[in-house]
Amino acid sequence: MEYYCVMVLTGEEKSFRNAATETLKKSFPDAEFFSFERKLYTPRRGWFEAPLFPGYSFFYTQTLTPELLAELRKIKGFCHILRDNQNPEKITGPSLDELKLFIRNGEHWGISKVQFLPGQKIKAVSGPLMGLEGNIVGVNKKKKQITVQSTLTTDGKRFDLLYEDAEVCGE
Repeated sequence: MEYYCVMVLTGEEKSFRNAATETLKKSFPDAEFFSFERKLYTPRRGWFEAPLFPGYSFFYTQTLTPELLAELRKIKGFCHILRDNQNPEKITGPSLDELKLFIRNGEHWGISKVQFLPGQKIKAVSGPLMGLEGNIVGVNKKKKQITVQSTLTTDGKRFDLLYEDAEVCGE
């Protein structure tokens, strides 16, 4: 399978995913699309879901053919495939490992349980980030949030996720 990222209109991630799935299911049944949402809380809005990667959708297919790309370009909300439409770039290496972790844990992310190891990296031990370590770059214990730096975008996008409980483990 080959994995790719598509830039879509911000706020249209879910509708693009649904339209792409519906439009391509007969001609390209092996193509599957993903967009991820995280659970957030603010005092003004309360609990709500927001896109994890605003303006991006991900997909995999057996092979990205010119016909598949042409059909993708017709779907409402499509901007371009990353790197660009003439040079689509497969997601590989650590970025692919991260994407597969996200796919395994589903598109709707709840709250993770995080384990704090003194002098070591922070590791998610349950929830949607289970198994993720090394990409967690900050912790706000007061807000119960972790800041994660993704390898899926070239700019190393950072996002905050809520965690349920924190444990400090002894050595």
